[in-house]
Amino acid sequence: MNALFVPVSQNAKTGPIPATITERASCWSGCALYEKGCYAFNGASAISGPVSRKARAAGPGTSFVRKSQRSPTGPCGAMRRRAISPAPTMRSTRRWQLVIANRGKRVIAFTHKPVLPDTPVAARNRSIIAVANTAGFTINLSANNPAEADALAELKIGPVVTILAHDYARRAVRHRAKSWPDEWTETIAEWRDRIAEVPSRTPAGRRIAICPATYSAATCKSCGACARHREAIIGLPAHGAWRVVEKATAALDVPPGRSWAFHDHRTMADVIADEKTATA
Repeated sequence: MNALFVPVSQNAKTGPIPATITERASCWSGCALYEKGCYAFNGASAISGPVSRKARAAGPGTSFVRKSQRSPTGPCGAMRRRAISPAPTMRSTRRWQLVIANRGKRVIAFTHKPVLPDTPVAARNRSIIAVANTAGFTINLSANNPAEADALAELKIGPVVTILAHDYARRAVRHRAKSWPDEWTETIAEWRDRIAEVPSRTPAGRRIAICPATYSAATCKSCGACARHREAIIGLPAHGAWRVVEKATAALDVPPGRSWAFHDHRTMADVIADEKTATA
């Protein structure tokens, strides 16, 4: 699996921090977003783009750990962003070298790999994530929606982030080039008024904190919330191919062992509309 190390990211959302970009071959094909609006497939880091081509050309397993070990002395302090595309499946030795090299640092990492239901693969993933978080290498569990976020939080193996409906996003002109910041088309006050009625908690009552980089000039470097253990669920409004993302990440109770991807179901937008009607 190939990964590209970027000493200073040019991404306007992350800010100037060290980052790694993993080729999309690391994606889990059972993910609800697989070829359905996923950033690794449709975003600026898609495999057809120059950044992902560099990641692919970096060579098998290329210096992923070596560069990760070097990055704590990088020019941007302790904050660093791991695996902008999904984290790769590495050999055990490399995986723990990566954790050891970055433990105690302000690491932001996410995984959409399966940790539910109780299968051997999910159990192994849970064990790896729990040990990494205990060792000080923060791995966030990525949920498809607030309902799944509750299920992931109940595992108590790491902090949780979740995809939210596009309604949560501050309206803006967004650029494909991630080095360009968004151009807001509504004021922060207008945005706050508009989202005042959308759910601010998960079905189990956990607080949803919308990522500040999606409505302000904050960056991963200035915020760092995803690098810390916390009770709140950080919400990331669907962007890019957001209609496809909303359809793929339905707020639906799914029996264990069944895929979260459906073609005929209520989207998060439908749920929000129903809740607004019920409280009107």
